[in-house]
Amino acid sequence: MINKFKTGAIIALALGAAASSSAYAAVYTLDNAVASGLITKWAEGPVGTLSINPAATIDSLLAGNAAAPGGNIELSKYAGPVSTLTGTINGHAITLSSLTKADWFTGNSFGTYTSLTEQYISAAYQAAFGAAISAADLQTAIQGFYNPSAVLGGLAPFQFVSDPNISYVFQDGADLKVGLAGLYDATAFLRLLSPLAPAGSQASEVVKLTYGGVTTYLYTFDATPSGVTAGDRFGSYTGNYEVTTSAVPLPGTLALFGLGVAGLAAIRRRKA
Repeated sequence: MINKFKTGAIIALALGAAASSSAYAAVYTLDNAVASGLITKWAEGPVGTLSINPAATIDSLLAGNAAAPGGNIELSKYAGPVSTLTGTINGHAITLSSLTKADWFTGNSFGTYTSLTEQYISAAYQAAFGAAISAADLQTAIQGFYNPSAVLGGLAPFQFVSDPNISYVFQDGADLKVGLAGLYDATAFLRLLSPLAPAGSQASEVVKLTYGGVTTYLYTFDATPSGVTAGDRFGSYTGNYEVTTSAVPLPGTLALFGLGVAGLAAIRRRKA
């Protein structure tokens, strides 16, 4: 008969060590970072002002965090050709991309919207009003999202959120965190989707992430003050939107769990 107490102790030891490892998990930054396509480098200057600086290094622009995001790298412009930021985190390849019209609409009508469009607008409405959007209001908002607006200089709102400004990328324990620079107060933008959007409403741009063989779209409607600004009338980059997704399991955690399984297998072999 297998000694249940010894078996349980081995597994508990392995899982306990794994939990301890998570509690003191290392932070992994983006290595071998390369940007391709049309990019704009926004570097921090005097008194927290961001300005375009082509000479800035990628590593310096991505050195921030939620408390002090600093500069950023803007991928593409207004749903233009795709630009990417690639590298590795904890040995795993990662690609962050800008979006094109095809991510939002598959044809030449607002009626050909994708699931991303519906999800983004529904989430924006939920965050602003604390309630689900009605089917009728959703269709009105999607039409507004598709059509060019004079407020945005002739751009359609979907173009306005398709060129993410990335301030930092790192893995913290089991979480992958990306900082998106944006408007701390996005009310004017959100009122293009719903005229009743309350003052102080927030909305991030969208970044397309491919990590661990999975592609997702990341965005949020909750910003913190960034401490920096582009100094324009819109208040660009005054908000930091931190988006989080699950990182691939840490190798150390998997190894510790494997020790527990291996120990259990060894006990079974001895008892056979």
